[in-house]
Amino acid sequence: MSAQMTDLTLRPDPLPGAVSAMPAPGRLTHVKKELTMLAVMIGLAVLTAVLNPIFLDGDNLRNTIRHISLISLFALGEAVVIIAGGIDLSVGSIICVAAVTTSYLTMYSGMGIGAAVTIALGLSLVIGAAQGLVITWLGVQPFVVTLGSMLLLRGIAEVLTGGTDIGFQGKFPRFRFLGEGVGLGLPMPFWFALIAIALTAFVMHRSVFGRYCYAIGSNPEAARLSGVPVRWVSLATYVASAGLSGVAGVLYVAYLPSATPSLGSAYELHAVAAAVLGGCSLLGGRGSVFGVLIGAGIMQITFNAVNLVGKSLWQNVVAGGVILAAVIVDRVFEKTSARKRAR
Repeated sequence: MSAQMTDLTLRPDPLPGAVSAMPAPGRLTHVKKELTMLAVMIGLAVLTAVLNPIFLDGDNLRNTIRHISLISLFALGEAVVIIAGGIDLSVGSIICVAAVTTSYLTMYSGMGIGAAVTIALGLSLVIGAAQGLVITWLGVQPFVVTLGSMLLLRGIAEVLTGGTDIGFQGKFPRFRFLGEGVGLGLPMPFWFALIAIALTAFVMHRSVFGRYCYAIGSNPEAARLSGVPVRWVSLATYVASAGLSGVAGVLYVAYLPSATPSLGSAYELHAVAAAVLGGCSLLGGRGSVFGVLIGAGIMQITFNAVNLVGKSLWQNVVAGGVILAAVIVDRVFEKTSARKRAR
């Protein structure tokens, strides 16, 4: 055990019983990767502005910030799961279910918007807990569990909506302001994302729980032997991911303002790409909140650029290319870091 644990260092300060975040030799590589991705994001923004100056238009910038904020919400949850060595492919479907639940309960059941949102968020947490229990206590692979949930939840959304949109028909202007509105010059989803970013950053980088997540992702057996409650921590990561996806789903339905069974389609892949582009390792044990924000920015600016240059049909091609590039870059950095540690 001691040989395994020597590669783990406390991050950022030692606490009793807390093991760690990231192999010390890999920290510099990780920071370099984040800075490289930040440069890529800035370069994409500049190139897009040159190709089409509309990119710098106030409305377009606000809309871009709105979508980056929404992507950041569910990408943060995905990143927490990935850091702890898991994967969550149900993100997009949970977004859809939260949105559909909110619309369905208000339009067909006569429920108030506050109660509907509460139920939608509660349902998201229950889904996350159920997935986490199956993964941690039954030992089923997270890929299989969350893939099954993705299909199941999407099917339930299609049944509830009958395959059609459920809109608010001009109702609930205060609720819709949360998605459509602007506060202090910035879209309202930005402020929700800011709160989520601050809380996630504190939990992942300044708490024992966050260090446990990094330790589990780096070496789950070593973490277990050192006293980390691996099952409970892993379960909590899936609950957190589902909860953030639920919040995103509620904000999406407030923004649109309608729910459709296709909402959130492929968003789980966008979340994974944003996390990996931002520095999260698919092998677990590495990643940061700042990096996830960079990844979300790259994804949305890329989508915006494709639309602004009149190539919207290429959006999925570009998205797929970005995801593949993210995985390749992640693997290259892993191999480079491993070679340096071996010297």
